[in-house]
Amino acid sequence: MPAAAPDFRIYPSNALELLAGLLAHELRQPVPGQSILVPETVLIPQVAMRRWLQATLAAEHGVAANLEFLTPGEFVARALKANPGDRPVQPQDELDADSLRWRLYDALTDPQTLAHPALAQLATYLRGDDALRPWALAGELAAVFEKYQAWRRDWLLRWEGGADPDDPQAVLWRAVATGSVYRARRIQAYLDRFETAALPQGLPRRLFAFATLNVSPDVLRVLATQARVGTLHFYLPTPAQGYWGDLQTLGPRRRARADDTVDDHVFDGTGGENRLLQAWGAAGRDFMAMLGSYEVVHPSAEIDVYIDPLASGQRKLAEGGLGDTLLRRLQSDLFRRARPAVPAPLAELSRTDPGLQIHACHTRLRELQVLHDQLRGLLEDPRFDPPLQPREIAVLAPDIDPYIPYLEAVFGGGDAPGTRIPYALADTSPLAGEPLAEVFVRLLGLPVSRFGLHEMLDLLASPPLAEAAGLDAAAFERLHGWLQAAGARWGLDAAHRLRHGAPGDDAYTWQFALDRLLLGHACGSDADIGGVAPWPELEGGALDALDALLRLLRELAKSQRTLDEALTPEAWRERLLSLLKALLPETPSSQKTQRALDRLHMLIDDFAKHAKRAGFDGTVPAEVVRTHFAQQLAEADTRAPLLTGGLSVGRMVPMRLLPFRVICLLGMNDGDFPRRDPAAGLNQLTAELGTGKRRYGDRSTREDDRFLFLQLFASAQDVFYVSYLGADARDGSVREPSVLVTELIGAAAEYHADPAAAAKALTVRHALQPFAPAAFGAEGDPRRFSYRAHWQPAAGRLGGERAALAPWFGAALPLRAFDDTDVPADALRRFLTAPAAQFLRLRLDLRLADEAETGHDVEPLLMPGGGLEKAAVHAQVFEALVAGDAADLYPRLRARALLPSGPLGRRQLDALVESLRPYADAFTAWRGDAARDTRHIDIDLEGVRVHGRIDAAYPNGIAHVRLGARNGPAVIRQGLDWLLASAAGLDLPLVLFHDSGDAANVGPFVRPPLSQDAARDALRTLLTLRRDGLQAPLPFGPYSGWEYFSEPDAGKATRAATAKWRGGDRQWGEGSGDAYRLTLRGRDPFADRTLFRQFADIAFTVFAAVEHGRVHTGFEDGRSFAVDADAEADA
Repeated sequence: MPAAAPDFRIYPSNALELLAGLLAHELRQPVPGQSILVPETVLIPQVAMRRWLQATLAAEHGVAANLEFLTPGEFVARALKANPGDRPVQPQDELDADSLRWRLYDALTDPQTLAHPALAQLATYLRGDDALRPWALAGELAAVFEKYQAWRRDWLLRWEGGADPDDPQAVLWRAVATGSVYRARRIQAYLDRFETAALPQGLPRRLFAFATLNVSPDVLRVLATQARVGTLHFYLPTPAQGYWGDLQTLGPRRRARADDTVDDHVFDGTGGENRLLQAWGAAGRDFMAMLGSYEVVHPSAEIDVYIDPLASGQRKLAEGGLGDTLLRRLQSDLFRRARPAVPAPLAELSRTDPGLQIHACHTRLRELQVLHDQLRGLLEDPRFDPPLQPREIAVLAPDIDPYIPYLEAVFGGGDAPGTRIPYALADTSPLAGEPLAEVFVRLLGLPVSRFGLHEMLDLLASPPLAEAAGLDAAAFERLHGWLQAAGARWGLDAAHRLRHGAPGDDAYTWQFALDRLLLGHACGSDADIGGVAPWPELEGGALDALDALLRLLRELAKSQRTLDEALTPEAWRERLLSLLKALLPETPSSQKTQRALDRLHMLIDDFAKHAKRAGFDGTVPAEVVRTHFAQQLAEADTRAPLLTGGLSVGRMVPMRLLPFRVICLLGMNDGDFPRRDPAAGLNQLTAELGTGKRRYGDRSTREDDRFLFLQLFASAQDVFYVSYLGADARDGSVREPSVLVTELIGAAAEYHADPAAAAKALTVRHALQPFAPAAFGAEGDPRRFSYRAHWQPAAGRLGGERAALAPWFGAALPLRAFDDTDVPADALRRFLTAPAAQFLRLRLDLRLADEAETGHDVEPLLMPGGGLEKAAVHAQVFEALVAGDAADLYPRLRARALLPSGPLGRRQLDALVESLRPYADAFTAWRGDAARDTRHIDIDLEGVRVHGRIDAAYPNGIAHVRLGARNGPAVIRQGLDWLLASAAGLDLPLVLFHDSGDAANVGPFVRPPLSQDAARDALRTLLTLRRDGLQAPLPFGPYSGWEYFSEPDAGKATRAATAKWRGGDRQWGEGSGDAYRLTLRGRDPFADRTLFRQFADIAFTVFAAVEHGRVHTGFEDGRSFAVDADAEADA
C-alpha cells in the first residue's frame, strides 16, 4: 500500500504571539486514534522559548501540561535511535564534540599518525614541548568536524571511503572515525530508508516545530520524515511577509568590495527592495529557500497570518501613544519589503520618540548607567499601554562578560540608593563567582605556582578552605602580619626555588618563615638557634591558627608534586577527587558550596568518562588538565532560561527570538559585531561561502549575526535600543559603531526630510562622567537625563567658582582639664612631631589607619630604603660596630630577613658597614667605657607637671646618633631631651652624631647644658603651643618647619619649605598626609598669607626652643609672607 502524501504544514508570521495562538488552537484538536494521555511533542530552539511558550499556552488554556519540549537535535537523536540500521550503535560510535576531541588528541599525539605525508605541516606545528598545542587544535578540529556532520555529511562519508588522500582533515577523519557508526552515517542510512520509501517507526503522530530556524538541511530532512507518518506543524517566524527565498542580498556585493564597510551605492540597482532586509537577511533567505524551493523538503500547505506593525491599533505619538514610532515605521516597511515613502513622511527627528534609540558612551560602566536611566524613564512612561514591566525587557550583548562586574552596582541599587531594577543573568557559568571553582582552578595551578605569600594566603582565605580549616578573617590578618614580619615571600623551600630557576637558598621561603615562627613560639627568645632567628612575638592563641596553616600548606605542597605528572584520565579523576576530599573532608555548611562541589565532581567524572568512551587510554599532561578545567568552569551556559521576573540579561544567541517589548543591545562596537569565526581558517565550509560551491543553508558567522540583528530588530515590540562605545575614555576621540548600526542609522534617516541632519541627531552622545551637567540635560536634549540624584549637586557646581572648605570650628575647642595639668614627656614629643594626627586622636577620638603594608611576593633585592625596617638594619649594624662584633653580621641579618640573600646582600651590607663605621668610631671614642643610663624627670611648671624619662643618658652627656642628616622630627626629639634635662636641673650636655655635610666629621657635636630658667621658659612655650594645638589644628609640619627654620635666607627658606610640604611627582609631600589634609580641610599654608605667617611663627617657636633654648618673640628681619597660590614649589 503506497504511503500517504506527507502532511507538512508551514505557518509563517511576523508575530510570535500569533504563531503561539495558532499552536494553542491546534493543540486543542485531538489526534485521531491517539489517547489524550500521549504527550504532545514540541520542538523549540532553546530553553527560554519553552518557558515563554508554557506561559503563553497556560494563559490561553488555563493550563499547559503533558507537553514534551525537545530541541531539533534531540528529536533527530530520538528518531535515529528508534530506527537503528543494520549495525547496532555502541557508545563509542557516538562521535560528539567531546569524543571527537579525545580521538583527535590521540591522533595528534601519535607519531605514527603524524608520519602521514599529508600531515607533515601539522607535525611541524606540533613539534616541540608545548603540550597544549595538540589539545587546543583537537578542540578546534572537533568543532569543525561537528559542523561537517551537520552540513557536509557527504564529505565525511567520502573521506571515510578514501577520498582526498592529500587533505589533512580527510586523513584525520579517517583516523578517528573509520569503523564508527557516527551520526552523519546514521543520518545517511536513515534518509536512504525513510525519506521517500519506508515509513519510520517511533515518531509522534503529530509534531510541532516552533521557531526552529537555522537548522541544517539534514535536520530539516529528518523532521520532514515525520510528516510521512503524521502531521508536522512548522511555525515559522519571519520579519517579512511572503516568500523571500529569492531575495537579492548584498553579500556578493560586499565580497566584491573585499571589506564590510557601508556604502550607499551598494544598494544601486536593487529595485524597491527593503534595504535592511537586503543588508541583513542572507541567512534567513537561505532558510526560506530551503523550505520553499522543494529541493530539501516538500511542504504540503502554507497557512500565513501576518500583522502590519503600524496596524497595531495603538494611539499615535501625537495622541500620547506609541502606534507610529520610527521603529514601527521601519518594521512596517521591512514587513512589506518596501522602501520609505517619497516624499519622506517625517519633517524632522522627534527627540521624544522612544522607539529607536542609539546611544554612544565612553565606557561599559557608562553604557550600563545610561541604560539604567533610560529604562527607568521607559518604565515610568505613561505612553506604554499596558505599563511596561521589567520582565518585558531584554538586555543582550555579543559578549556580556565585560559588563557583569558592573551589573549589580548599577541595577542592584549600589550605584545610587533607591534605583534598583530587578534583573536575571542568563548566560553565566553555573560556577561563575563560586569560590570553590576558583579554588579548584588555583589548585590545579599549584605545580607552576611560586607559592607567593599573598597568593597562598588568598587561596587559603577562600571561604571553602577557610571553613574547612576553621580560620576566620581575623586569623588570616594575624597570619599575614606574622608571616610578613618573619620573612615569608615565595617558595616552599630551597629546592622549590631551585626548580623555578632561582638560587637554591631558603631565605624568604615558607620554610624559612615558619621555622622562625615555630622556634619563637617554643623558646620565647630572639637569640639565634642553629642559624635560625626565632620570631617570638606571636600573640596568645596563635598556635591554633599556625597549626591550621601548617596542615593546609602540607596538603598544598603534596598536591604541588602530585599534580605535575602525566596521568591517564582515570588516574586524573582519582587524584582530583582525592584532592577535593583532602581539602574538604567535611560536608560544606553552605548549600551553594555543596552544589558547586557536586558539579565539580560531575565535571571530573565527565573528563574520564568522555575519554573512556572515545577509547583514549594514554596519558594527559598536567598543563592540558589545567587548561581543560579552567575552560569548563568559565564556560557560559546559554541554555539558562530568560523570563525569570526581571530584566533578562544575556548574550546575543541565535534563535533568542522572544517577543520582548523592549530589546536593548550593548557593545555594538565596530569590529565586535558582526563577529568573526575564530576557526574560519580550519573550516572548509568558510572557504566555500563566497564561491559557487556554496549550498543552501551553509552557515557564515557574520551573516548569522546580521540575521540575528534583523530578527531582534523585528522582534522589538515597542523599543529597540542600541548602545556602543562611541568615544575613547582617555582622549575623547570618536569611535565608530558596528557597521550594522551605521546601516540602521542610514535606513532610519531616509524617513526624514533632511536625512543627513536626522542621521547625525539619531545618535545620543553621552558625557564621560555621570555628574557632568550634560548627563542631567544641561544641553537641552530631552534624551539625556539621569535619576542619580546624588550626582546632581556635583553637576550643578561644575563650571562655577570653587570655594575653599570652611575650617573645622568657628572657635577653638575648650581645653580638657588634664591636658593643662599633667603632660607626659612622650605626649609632648608625639604632639610636636605629628601635631595633626595628635589633634585628631586626642580631641576627635579619630585614629587614622596606618598605611597598608601590602608587601611583595618576591624577596628583596635591595636593603630597606626607609621606614622602621631601615632603622632596624642601621641600628643592628651600628650596635655591632660599637660592640666590635661585625664579623658575623651577614648571617644574623639574613636570619632576620633584614637584607637580600646571597652575594648581593653581602655587597650591600659591606657598603652599609663602611658608611656607618665613622659614626661607630666617633661614638665609641666619645663614650669610652661609660655605660648607658636612664634618667627619670619630673618638672613642675607652675601647676603643670611634665614627667618622663631620658633613655640615652651617659655620665658625660645625652647622646643621640642620627645615621644620616637631621630632619625636623629628629631635631625635635633630640632637642626636647636636652630641654627636659636642663629644666630638671640635670647638668648634662647634648652630644649629637649626624651627617653634617662633611664626610670626615660626623661628631660629636656638643651642646652645653641650658640654664634651668631658660629651659623652663622654652618648655612653657612648647606646652602653650601644645595646648593651642589641641584646641584647633595647627598649620605646621615638622619636616617643612625645619626646612624653613634652618635656611638663613628667607626666600630660599620659603621655597624649600613649600617644596617639602607640597612634594612632587617623585617626591613625598608632608602636606599630602591624610592627617594634614583632614585637619586643614585641604588648605595649603603656602597659598594663604595668614596661614603662612602662622606656619612661620610655629616653626620658629618650636625649633628655636629645641635647637637654641630660646623663646621666639617675632621676626626682626622684615621678611615677607607673600604667597602665590598657583606657584609650583621650586625645589
